[in-house]
Amino acid sequence: MTALTGRYEFDTELCDEELTYEEICKLLKKQIETISQLHAEKSDHLAKISELNDEVIQLNSQLEHLKKQVKMMTT
Repeated sequence: MTALTGRYEFDTELCDEELTYEEICKLLKKQIETISQLHAEKSDHLAKISELNDEVIQLNSQLEHLKKQVKMMTT
C-alpha cells in the first residue's frame, strides 16, 4: 500500500478565499506532475552531460596525441 501525503503553502495575504479539498488535491496533482516532468528533464540533462564529458575526454586524448606528434616532428 502506498500513501501519498502533500503539503501546500500559500501566502494568505494573496488569497482571501479558502481552498476546498478538491482544489487542494488538484494543486497537489499539478505539483506532482511538474515534479515528475522536472525529474525526467534532469535525467535527460544528466545523460547529455555524460555524453559531453565522454566527448571532452576523447578530444583531450586526441589533443595530447597531436601534441606528442608535433613535439616529435620538431625535435
